[in-house]
Amino acid sequence: MSTGFFGNIQKIKYEGEGSTNPLAFRHYNPDEVVLGKRMEDHLRFAVAYWHTFVWPGTDPFGGNTFERPWFEDTMAAAKMKADVAFEFFQLLGTPYYCFHDADVRPEGNSFAENTKNLNEIVDYFAQKQEETGVKLLWGTANMFSHRRYMSGAATNPDPDVFAFAAATVKTCMDATLKLGGENYVLWGGREGYETLLNTDLGRELDQMGRFLNLVVEYKHKIGFKG
Repeated sequence: MSTGFFGNIQKIKYEGEGSTNPLAFRHYNPDEVVLGKRMEDHLRFAVAYWHTFVWPGTDPFGGNTFERPWFEDTMAAAKMKADVAFEFFQLLGTPYYCFHDADVRPEGNSFAENTKNLNEIVDYFAQKQEETGVKLLWGTANMFSHRRYMSGAATNPDPDVFAFAAATVKTCMDATLKLGGENYVLWGGREGYETLLNTDLGRELDQMGRFLNLVVEYKHKIGFKG
């Protein structure tokens, strides 16, 4: 069912090198067999939820330049964004998508609210995947955008932040498993230290190692194969 967001744009198709259609693939032919495998199976393209549907068009010197109807921190807006996203995946013909938890759910006032919101949107994603055939390539936890992560997540000196980050990874890995994700990503965007003058580098490395070991232990506990 069309959301109407993309107007009359039809599914993007392969038209060959001679095509002058700006909304056509000139080189990517998903069904072309290369070295015994379809091009789509070689490349496994995935749409990144954060750049495509979350980025507000900012730059280092200015504020938001995009106005999207889903730019509200509500569940209704999150589901609208999902409707538009899955329609976009189908128009492009991409077999996969990927996301951070904060890209897809409203921000709650507590860990419990975040988990409740994520679980609700994961159920909605499962429905959209069933309807469209689009699959999750990987999920991940955003442990850098919120101000709680100013001094890192796994390397944060505050044990409460470490615990919050670890629990968030747990819920995100659960979500990835439920949606059939093929991988789970850890990206420590704000890990590390600001200056050696006020940190114990060895302790931070130990904490990071402990965090990663916890993630691997939990992966095996729930039977995640990614």
